[in-house]
Amino acid sequence: MAEPALKRTCMRDRIRDVLVSRILDGTYPAGTQLKELTLAREFNVSQAPIREALRELEGSGLVTSERYRGTRVRGADLAEMRESYELRATLEVRAVQLAIPCPPEVIEHLEQRMAGMISAVEQNDPEQYIDEALRFHRRLIEASGNRVFVDVWDSLQFDVRGRIALRRIAERGDTLGPLIEMHQRLIERLLVGDEPAAAQCIRAIFEHVCSVFSAE
Repeated sequence: MAEPALKRTCMRDRIRDVLVSRILDGTYPAGTQLKELTLAREFNVSQAPIREALRELEGSGLVTSERYRGTRVRGADLAEMRESYELRATLEVRAVQLAIPCPPEVIEHLEQRMAGMISAVEQNDPEQYIDEALRFHRRLIEASGNRVFVDVWDSLQFDVRGRIALRRIAERGDTLGPLIEMHQRLIERLLVGDEPAAAQCIRAIFEHVCSVFSAE
């Protein structure tokens, strides 16, 4: 039973990423109707992973769904994206405060994810970068011991929002170097249990991300 579920999840992620790219590059402009059956035929899958991918996009605000009218592209709302990262910063600052002192296994996990982020930058692989970064930050939320924090963090669909942020960074001609340095400083502060400095590192990371959603 696990294998088909895993395959469907992987397919959902691939479909989601393709749809995000098409929305952001204008292939699907605002108002475009996304039909489950048409997409299922294109990707040669059942409608289940299509429906799941569209549900994630709706959770991130990229599409809207109405009963009897289907799913239509809404496009990226930059103000809403910025607000979601402001909320995420608040959650993660408090999570770090609750997590310190961090157990060795948490630090080890963060260091592994950090190595993956560095490798992704070196290989110019933004997909690997966002995957590693999301695992890094979700582990911080888990380390807080607050289950509601985890539920709220998951509900904000950062798989999608993170990819939008990366595209905005690339469009501005920026690099991921500053974010790598900020994450390294965060680990250093966590290692010594410096709660105020670690919290400030989190704020700096998300101030940087929020800046890419400023009006042009």
